[in-house]
Amino acid sequence: MSNLTGVLLDGRYEIGAILARGGMATVYSALDTRLDRPVAVKVMHSHLARDEDFVARFIREAKSAASLTHPNIVAVHDQGWNQGGPPAVFLVMEFVDGPTLRQVIRDRAPLDPAAALDIMEAILSALGAAHRAGIVHRDVKPENVILARDGRVKVADFGLARALTSSSSVPADSGGLLGTVAYLAPEQVQRGIADARSDVYAAGIVLYEMLTGAQPFVGETPIQVAFRHVHDKVPAPSSVRWNIPASIDALVAHATEVDPDLRPKDANEFFRDVQSAQATLGSRESHHQESEQPKVMAKKVAQSSSKNRKRKASKKTRPSVRRAMFVAAAVLLGIAGWYVAIGPASGVSVPSVAGMTTKDAGARLTKVGLEMTIGSQVYSSLIPAGVVISSQPAGGGHLASGGTVKVVVSKGLETYVVPPLVSLTVAEAESVLTPTHLTLNQQNQVFSDTIPKGYIISIDPQAGTQVSRDTIINATISKGVAPVALASYVGKSSDQALSELAAAGLKPTSKMRYSDTVAAGIVISQKPAGGTNQDTGTIVTLIVSKGPQNVTVPNVIGQLSADAGKALEDAGLTFKINLLSTHGTGKVVGQSIPGGTVTKVGSLVTLDVY
Repeated sequence: MSNLTGVLLDGRYEIGAILARGGMATVYSALDTRLDRPVAVKVMHSHLARDEDFVARFIREAKSAASLTHPNIVAVHDQGWNQGGPPAVFLVMEFVDGPTLRQVIRDRAPLDPAAALDIMEAILSALGAAHRAGIVHRDVKPENVILARDGRVKVADFGLARALTSSSSVPADSGGLLGTVAYLAPEQVQRGIADARSDVYAAGIVLYEMLTGAQPFVGETPIQVAFRHVHDKVPAPSSVRWNIPASIDALVAHATEVDPDLRPKDANEFFRDVQSAQATLGSRESHHQESEQPKVMAKKVAQSSSKNRKRKASKKTRPSVRRAMFVAAAVLLGIAGWYVAIGPASGVSVPSVAGMTTKDAGARLTKVGLEMTIGSQVYSSLIPAGVVISSQPAGGGHLASGGTVKVVVSKGLETYVVPPLVSLTVAEAESVLTPTHLTLNQQNQVFSDTIPKGYIISIDPQAGTQVSRDTIINATISKGVAPVALASYVGKSSDQALSELAAAGLKPTSKMRYSDTVAAGIVISQKPAGGTNQDTGTIVTLIVSKGPQNVTVPNVIGQLSADAGKALEDAGLTFKINLLSTHGTGKVVGQSIPGGTVTKVGSLVTLDVY
C-alpha cells in the first residue's frame, strides 16, 4: 500500500507519520479530528484488504480486541473501511507515546532482574485479562509491548488474537506460521495450534531476552529456530549472565517447558509465579494492589540496565580481607581446573543440528570433532525429506571428543502411488487400497450402458498419481444401465407396442386372447403396468385381442331335432325349436342361420321342425 500520510481516512482520521510496518499492516500516528485526540491507525496491506476471508477474520478479531478493557492493553477505538478515498481496511487504537520493549532491549539489555520482572508483571496482567475473557494473543513479542513515557506498560496488537472457543489451528497452506518464530511455542510449530499456554511460553522467551539481551535460540533459517523450540530446552538465564538468581531461572524454565501441560495454565498463573520470584529478590518495594498497574519508569529501566556500570573499589583492603580473597581465588581456580580437565567442560558442546540437511549437520558436527549417525528415519508432514528432526544428545549437550551424535531424519511426507482401480468392484478396490493407507469414496454413482453395476468407472486422483497418506480416492461407481420408463400400451396396436418396447431395451412378449369388446390386434393389458421404471432387459408381457371368437354354423336340415341341437351346441351355438306339427317326422326342415355361415360363438339358431 502507498504511504497514506496526509490522507483524511474515512473523513475523520488525519493520517500522520508511519510508526511501524509489518507483514500484514502499516501503523500510522493520526489525529481523530472528531474528538481532537491522537490515535494510532493500523491499515491492512492492500493485497490482504482484497481477501474477503482475511477481512472477515480481521473484523471478527478486531471486535474481540475491542472487548478487552485493561490498563495494560492498548485500547481499540474503531474499525472500518475508507470511504471516498484510497481503499483501506483499518483499525484505530489508543496512541501510546514511548519506545517498544524491542527498542529498550536493544539499547539497554540486559535489564536488572527487578526491572525485568516489573515489566513482565505488567505484560502478564494484560494477557491474564485476555485469557479470562477467553482470548489468546498468539503474537507475544517485544515489538508488541510499549513502555509509555509516563511509566505505563502496554501490550499492543491483538490483531492475531482469536477466541479460544473458535478454531485455533493454523492452516497448513497459510504460507507460514502466524506469530514470530523466535517466540513460537513448540505446539505452534508442530501442530499449528495455540492456546493460553502458548502465550505463557512466548512471555517466558521475552523474559529470558530481557534478562540476557539475546534470544535463546538462533539459526541460519527460521525453520532451524522453529526446530530448536521443539527439540531443545530454553537455557537458564544464569548460563548467560551469572548473577541471575535461581528463582528466576526456575521461573523461565517453568514458563518455557516444551510440554504445554507442564507450563502455567495461563498468564494469571504465571503472574502469580512472577510475584513470588519478585519477593525472593528482596529489593523491590511492597507489592501494589492487584488492580494497580506497576509503574516502570524509563529512568528506572535505564538505571537498572546500564551495561557499563562501574563500582568503585575500596581504597584500602584489610589484611584479613586480602587473605580471604586469596583463599577464595585458590578455590575458584581449583574448581575451574576440575571443570576444564575432567568436569562438564572437558567434553565437546553438541551444536544444534535440528532443521539442517544431513549433509550440513554432518559437516557441522565434524567441525567440532563429533561424528554423526542416522538413528532412524520417519515420515513428517512438516519437515522436508533429508532434514534432521532431532538429535541425541540434543543441542547444548556434551560428548567426549570423537563421540557420536545420533539423529532422527525426516523422510518427508508419507506418500503412495494411486493404484489402478478402474473396472474393479468396490470390494476389490478396497482390498487393493488397504496396504496404501488410502481411502475409497464411493458416493458418486452413475448409470452406465457399458460398465456393469458395482464396478468402478473412473477415479480421482488418477492411477499413478503420488499422494499423501490417508488421501481420499474419489471413485465413480456404475449403477448399471439406466432404468426405462415403461409406457402404457393398453388400447394401442400390438405392432406399435412391440416395436417401441424393443427399442427401449425391454423384452416384449405377447399372448392372444379373444375379446368381444376389443378389436383384434389391440392390446388388452400388459405386465408390468405402464408408468413404472424397469431395468433394461425386463420382460413385458402383452395380452393382445384376437377379436370376437367366430364359428361356422353347421347345416342340420334333414336331421332329427335332437341330433341337430347337439351339433349346434358342439359348434358353440345355442338353438331353439320351432315345432310346425305335432304329427310330423320330427326332422329339421329349416334353420334361421343357414349352414356354412360364420357367426359369433353363442349365436342363437332357430330350428323349424316338422
